Amino acid sequence: MKIRKIFISTLLALGLTACGDYLDIVPDNTVDLDSIFETKDKAYHALADAYSFMPNWEAFHNSLALMGDEWIGRLDSGVANTRTYCRGIKIMRGWNNSSDPIMGYWGGYGGASNLYEGIRSCNIFLNSLGEDIPNFSVEERADWIAQVKILKAYYHFYLLRMYGPIIIMDVNLEPNDPASAIQQQRRPVEECFQYVLGLIDEVLYNADGTEKNDLYETRSSLFYGQIDRVIAKALKAKILLYRASPFFNGNSEYYSTFRNEAGEHYFPQTYDKEKWKEALDALEIAIAAAADQGKNIYEYSGQPKFWDAEDYESSEIMKYCYNNRFSINDPWNSELVWGYSNLMYTSAGSFSHASQVRGDVDNPGNASFSYQWLGSTYRMTELFYSKNGVPIDEDKTFPYEHRHDGVTIPDDDYHRGYMQAGEKTIQLHLNREPRFYAWVAVDRCVWRTFDTRLNMLMRSGEFPGGRQSNHATDYYWTGIAVKKYVHPESKNGAWQRVVNFPYPLIRMADLYLSYAEAYNEYYGPDQKAYDKINAVRRRAGLRDVEDVWNDSSIVSEVGKHRTQDGLRDIIHTERMIELSYEGQRYWDICRWKRAEEFFTTPIQGWYAPDGSTFDDFFVLTTWQQREWTTPKSYLHPIPDGEINKNPKVDQNPGY
Repeated sequence: MKIRKIFISTLLALGLTACGDYLDIVPDNTVDLDSIFETKDKAYHALADAYSFMPNWEAFHNSLALMGDEWIGRLDSGVANTRTYCRGIKIMRGWNNSSDPIMGYWGGYGGASNLYEGIRSCNIFLNSLGEDIPNFSVEERADWIAQVKILKAYYHFYLLRMYGPIIIMDVNLEPNDPASAIQQQRRPVEECFQYVLGLIDEVLYNADGTEKNDLYETRSSLFYGQIDRVIAKALKAKILLYRASPFFNGNSEYYSTFRNEAGEHYFPQTYDKEKWKEALDALEIAIAAAADQGKNIYEYSGQPKFWDAEDYESSEIMKYCYNNRFSINDPWNSELVWGYSNLMYTSAGSFSHASQVRGDVDNPGNASFSYQWLGSTYRMTELFYSKNGVPIDEDKTFPYEHRHDGVTIPDDDYHRGYMQAGEKTIQLHLNREPRFYAWVAVDRCVWRTFDTRLNMLMRSGEFPGGRQSNHATDYYWTGIAVKKYVHPESKNGAWQRVVNFPYPLIRMADLYLSYAEAYNEYYGPDQKAYDKINAVRRRAGLRDVEDVWNDSSIVSEVGKHRTQDGLRDIIHTERMIELSYEGQRYWDICRWKRAEEFFTTPIQGWYAPDGSTFDDFFVLTTWQQREWTTPKSYLHPIPDGEINKNPKVDQNPGY
């Protein structure tokens, strides 16, 4: 958000948001709230404070985006065995517990903000923003209130997604309220969803269903990232998608005995197909609203960079790689619906810095803003499609059984500019879809960064990309890197040399694929679902889904897209590829109840530490075990400290 985090905000400075305990609503030394909102500038500080609790997706040590099976960090004891580094990965290794939670947003533990404190900040703002602030228009006041209501809904949803049933904190409590009022219980999941959706509808619609305009339709460039009506509609659609998904929709398989003390089931026990229709309708509204604002599936329209000018027209994939690379790297482009822009400009702690290769030929030892150790797992290299736009194990033309065999990179138009012709690699790295070459860096590929084209040499002792003696722990331990969060013109050495762009929270491809998913779940396969998938695929340079899945020369399972189960599998895979490394995969896999397929197996990669030759490097190696217990791991532990403060709060199963 362009609103900056106010770490020592007006509210905190005056003691109005006590640290840690969501029950500690108003301190004993109560002050006059009116003084905090007496001017527009002070009120803006309070608005910034409400935004400041947003989970920081970009700061990878404190980001839940590392949960799942996409990323791998340093494996030396200094990082791998330290709880405060790469916290999301530590959760996947089974380190989380109720006595010392990792990324505990319920209360603010282990690197996380306290979202109940954030909700309390929102409530203070909503209760205290007066009507008589000088130079503060009626329209501005209505817009700020609407923004904070959406933030309040988002914080509740974030907690709901992590913990299941939560405490609904609609109003702040007073110090003299009875304990029975202060010590509240968790509410059933469906009630929590209804509360969150009700808050959003309160902002968007009048009682008669007509649309409100309190929340601004768009933001000027100075305020990009602040919530507008399009963001609110998109957020509502995503929340409804979660509500309709198997984990939250009739989950008696996992939670038939998970009830409150009154005997109410916390999770719905009966599947309700109509929830998919509600999600579908909301997605249609959100997509239309975004389109009216000029949002679309981004395609690069500029001139090729000088280092690509010679190959741009002859390459079969370069324009599609540009499409996908810049759909993320081009700041505030037409793809982005909601972006997190409170970036760590001056401190090297973001995904961009940690995943950037050390590629400065004049100063190859410079680690500043290029850690060169946050990389990809091997599984992700297999996930991306073949060049035909289908999974490599379902493409009859792809040498899947020989994917680890050595091969010389051809000097052809398909691989031009993305693989080093004449060098030796493995079959797995050839004839893949453009998104693979745009977003993943493998040995003997080409990576556009440092305002040039780097020929990546990922084996031990090689530069750029390999392990170096002067930075023996700073290298891609699996031998696989991620280009997605590094702008092609970024350099290292100083923060001013890094090209920053907002972290994507919601983008159009997400909404399109969500629409296809909801449509298929409600109606089954149909052209309307295909069209949304195809819009994403065409941007990536792939054939339409109904075309390729009818081609018996390519796929064994001809017509897979014509069954609901088959199309579901296609949509799931498309989401996992298109939204890879964006903090979406983990949550998608959980809401689909597919965690045991992915999160119970170890992390693998190539033998990058000492593999200095082709044969020594391309040895598939297990690097890290992962731990997952169903259903326990689907929900995060509520901190013991919070339960001790409120004995009416019960713990999630398994903790």
